Order: sequence, then C-alpha cells, then structure tokens
Amino acid sequence: MTQEAASDNHMPDPSSFQTLLEASDNLCAIVDADYRYRWVNAAYQRLHAPSPDSLVGVSVRRVVGDEHFASVTRPRLNRCLDGQPQCYEIERQSAVMGERDLEVRYIPLMHSELGQREIGIVIADITHRRECERELQKMMSIAHLSPSSIAITDLQGRIEYVNPALEKISGYSRDELIGNTSAVLKSGNTPDDVYRNLWETIEGGQTWIGELENRRRDGSLYHEYTLIAPLRDDDGKVVNYAAIKQDTTALRTTESDLERLAFEDSLTGLYTRNGFSQALQEWVDREGWHSEAMVVMVDVIGLRDINDAYGYEGGDRLLIEFSKRLLQTASGPGLAGRIGGDECTLFLAPDPDEPIQTRLEAIVDQLSRPFDLDGVAIGIAIRVGYTRLNHGTRPADTLLREAERALFQHRADSNLPWVAYTDRLEQEARARVDLTRELRTALQDNQLELHFQPKVDLSTGHLVSAEALLRWNHPERGLISPGVFIPIAEQSQLIGPIGEWAVRCACEHLRSWQNEGLDVVRVAVNVSLVQFRSGSFPHTVHRILEETGIAPEQLSLEITESVFAQESAYLLRQMRELRAMNVRLSLDDFGTGYSSLLYLQQYPFDEIKIDQGFVTHLMNDDFSRNIVEAVKMLASALDAEIIAEGIESTTVRDTLLDMGIRLGQGFYYSFPLEAEDFRWLLERGSQLPLTADQIE
Repeated sequence: MTQEAASDNHMPDPSSFQTLLEASDNLCAIVDADYRYRWVNAAYQRLHAPSPDSLVGVSVRRVVGDEHFASVTRPRLNRCLDGQPQCYEIERQSAVMGERDLEVRYIPLMHSELGQREIGIVIADITHRRECERELQKMMSIAHLSPSSIAITDLQGRIEYVNPALEKISGYSRDELIGNTSAVLKSGNTPDDVYRNLWETIEGGQTWIGELENRRRDGSLYHEYTLIAPLRDDDGKVVNYAAIKQDTTALRTTESDLERLAFEDSLTGLYTRNGFSQALQEWVDREGWHSEAMVVMVDVIGLRDINDAYGYEGGDRLLIEFSKRLLQTASGPGLAGRIGGDECTLFLAPDPDEPIQTRLEAIVDQLSRPFDLDGVAIGIAIRVGYTRLNHGTRPADTLLREAERALFQHRADSNLPWVAYTDRLEQEARARVDLTRELRTALQDNQLELHFQPKVDLSTGHLVSAEALLRWNHPERGLISPGVFIPIAEQSQLIGPIGEWAVRCACEHLRSWQNEGLDVVRVAVNVSLVQFRSGSFPHTVHRILEETGIAPEQLSLEITESVFAQESAYLLRQMRELRAMNVRLSLDDFGTGYSSLLYLQQYPFDEIKIDQGFVTHLMNDDFSRNIVEAVKMLASALDAEIIAEGIESTTVRDTLLDMGIRLGQGFYYSFPLEAEDFRWLLERGSQLPLTADQIE
C-alpha cells in the first residue's frame, strides 16, 4: 500500500466534522451561491429560528432582513464567492437571545467535482468578551484619571504601568519608570524590615497596606499611604501586583506640627505641661534623685489687664520676653515650660553654694524686672509656688501638681513672696474630700443644673445646636465652677452618675421643648473618659434615649482629646457602638496635647472643635492660623464638621468665615444660658447675637 493510500485510509469521516460543528457554541452554516442555507448547526438555529430545520433552503435575505442583507451581508458574500474570505464584527438584535456582539467569518468553499461554489459561515458570540473589554477600558480610564498614584508591576517588581498621578508626584515620566523597579522611588529612610514584610505579604498572595517614604526625581521626600495587592488570572494564578498610593505628606506635616504642639508652646517655644513633665522625668532618670532640687511654678499677675491695655499682641510679646528670662533662670537644657495662659514652670537643680531663699529671691527679682514694650516700661508682679524633691521619690507629674498647689495657695495669700508645698496643703487636699461628700449630696438633692450655650451658623447667626454645660448651684457657696468639682467627681467615681444625670437631663429638656411644639436643635453633652471605663456607657445612653423618647440624632457627645491618653480597644469599641446608634461624636479641645492622625483615623468623630486658644490668637499669631487651616484640612479628610470655640468678636468671626469655618460658639453670640432662657431663645428663633431690643 502506498503512503498516499495509507493517508487516505486515515482521513476522518466527514460526519465527524459535522458532529463537531453541531456541538460547537459558534454559529455555523453553509450558504450556496444563491444565498440560501444548505446546512446550519443548532447554535445558529437558536439565534435565528425556533425549529431545528426551518432555515435549510431559506434565503439569507429573509433571515437577516432586506436592509441588512443589502448593505452588509450580500457585498461580503459576493466577495467570498469570488474567493476572498471575510471577517467583521457587528452588533445584532436577536428575538431569542437579545442584543449580541458577533464576530462573523465567511470562508469560500468549492466542490471541485461539481464546480459548485458555497460559503462556510462561522459566527462567534463575543458579547461577553466585549463587555470585559469595555469594563477593562473603564477601569483603565478611572486609573488614568485617578488623583491617587497607581502602578502595576510584574512579579519581580518591574513597572509595567503608571498613571499620570504617579508621574506628577514622583517627577519621573512614564518612559523613565516603565521597566524600572519601584526601587527608583526609594528614599532610603523606610526601614528594610518594612520592605521585607511587604514582599512576604504579597508573595503570599495577600494585600499589604502601609506607609512608605519615597524620593522624587528632584530629591525631595514625600510620604505615601500604600496598598499593594496581587492581581490574578482566570485560573487564580498571581500574574501582577497593583499598587495604589495616597499622598500623605501634608497630613504628616500636620501631625508633626500637632505633635510639636503637644510638647512645645506655640507662642513662647517653652515646653507645654506634657513636654515639661517628660523632660523633667528624663532629667531625673538620667541624673538621679536630688532632694535639694526644686520645681517652681510662676504666674504673671494682671496679664489680662496688660492684654486690655496693650492688646493681645502686647501681652504675647511680654510673655515671649518673660519666657526668655525663665530659660536663663532654669537649670538644665531649657527646663522651663508654659502650662497655661499666664502660668509657667521651671526646674532648679541643687546648688550647695546658694541657699534656697537666695535663689528664690533672685528668681523673683529677675522675672519681675520691667519689660520694654515700644518704649514703655511695663512693670509686672508674679506669684511663686514651689516644691522640693526631698527624700520621697515621685513622678514628674506629681511634682508639678505639688508646685501648682503651692501656687494656688500663694494666690490666696499674696502677702508672702512665695509659697512652698507643705503638709498643710495636703490637709487642704483632704478638704476636697469633704467637697466630694457635698457633691454626692448635690446629686441626690438636685443641686446640679444644665446651662446651654448656643452654637451658630457664623454666616447667618442662626442657632444650629447647643452645648449643655454642667453647673453646681451650691446652697451655701452659690455656683461652683466645673473646673473645681469635675476633677473631684472624676477622682471619686461620681462622674459616672453625674454624667448619666447630665445626659438624661439634656434629653428631658429636649422632650419638654418638643412637647411644647418648639423647633429644637441638637444638644451636645460633655463626656468624661472615666464614664467609658465601666464598658457599658453606650448601653446607658441607649436606655436614656428610649426612656425619654429622644431620637439619637438629637444628641451629641463631646469628648476631650485627653481620651487619646488612655486609648484602648474597649474605648474604641464603645465609641463605635455610640456612632452606630446615630449618636453624634465630637472631639473637644482639639490640639491641646494628645492628638494623633492615627487615632483620628480610627475613631469615628463627626465633629472636630478647634480649641479656643487657637481662635483667641487667630488675629495675631500665624502659628494659630496655620493650625486652624491644618485642622480644617484634616476635618475635610476625615469627612467631619469643624466648629470654632471662643469667638468673642466680629473680627474673629469674619476671619473664620474667610477661612471657610462655618460653625462656632462663644461669648460674642451668647453666654451659657439657663434652661428657661434657652427655651425662650428657641421660642423666638432669633438670630444671634441678640440686640438690646430683642432682649427687652
């Protein structure tokens, strides 16, 4: 048998080809030279006709329609009959399958023994492929337009794609980046273990999230919050890595400013309370405990009068000069601090050659010398309280508190040149225990009350909400400042029931005003960190809301940023529970010592309140103004509202409006009002501040 004959014996049966074509998902047909179907497979049949053999012998014109046949089908069929294969894509509407994207191929067929010309038709349904391509195009368009930097690399980290945002932030062009690894962007400052963890994570098929410091083409540094995720093919195999990056340089700068603010006074450059306490503790840990050393607390008498006479700018200039003298007086590397508006502290290391009294006299003399303000000699007086380290070791914070107690006593007995911390002051501290007992009675006898300070829309003066402020109306002492009894309440664990009373009282007032048909506003209640320690504070709030019938949206809880000093998982859990109840959460006294972008990112605050210290100095302190701008940017990034405290003039209000701050509160608009007076304000619906006629 010849090889050719053997080959013929192994030719497949033509029926085998037909079986394959019948089973194919592609639409297959054969058309003769008169444009009539000679054979179609089942898939073709499903697209065009309901019965299995209804198309055989039928004209193509009839199936596809006259217009389509004339304009699209016949010209291509004719070219195919002339021996030219045809291939094109088209969108067609099928009564059976709806709108489909099709790839159509015409293949010339010739029966040589008969001389007949026929056309083989193969139509592939590419609808799904086209949908995928369109989705991919959308994704690529989004990536191209995204303000976030996006890069795609191969498994070795070589860059295959970058979007314009990455080109812009890095300073490198697309051509300079493609083919390089991401190492071209490394600053050298990100620890190696971060990169090791990154690669271990993504090579393990997981997504890595973290922050990297990179270097631009011009050498400048920038920070990026980065997500790197594996990309998989249809079989689940990782084929690429995608990196999405958000520039956090501005936020890092803001955080650095806030961290500096926690330890360095923005006006004088001295330590803040936290900074001084930390620096003093470091000195003691390094140099040892010296019983003859002293912590001295000083305040400037009559600073408010100086501010009134020479403006806040004059008062600030005096404080700056005063701080310079403190630094010259203090022992150690700048162990001096400003812990309040006019309160400063310094540390004096032991000096065996100079008695304590002599040193204190020198301090008072040096700090009290007149200051020159624009050629005017301004004389000042100071108060001084101090504590010696003595023999019992104590933390730096305790030493500060002792010196504060001594200073407080000097305020009460100003005939003395200074006051030392003594056991007698401890006895007075015990007297506060008596005040604690009276406070417990006050809660039982309804001596506590809430006053309400309006929060307004700065542009219109319309009342938008209110802050409920706790007051103690003592039957013998009259109104006692919250600054006196709140710390006692926190130390004695009375803050729990007092805080619960405040929330309930605010809700009961809201219910009463609603029952009178008044258009009430949201009320904010201050909350202590201590109230969270039981772990059941959200349950308490929920119970009060249900019992009073107040919607959660009408209640706001203001929490000072000291909450971050004891940041914990249980605290975060409770705050998230409150937020899930639709109770609004506000961060109070922002910027006074504990803020961190990490905390702010984790905690669900709806509102950030700018501490009044920044608002007060807004007009004459660029740092305060920059902090307000930074907080505004931060609030925007966190999708939180921002409200300014301590507005006391139209100038400050107008400046805040120019800076884009919309909400605020302060004495310019209203002092805290008793409940009945605030009810009157709700009833009148007047704009604030009130005019004399409105008050009458």
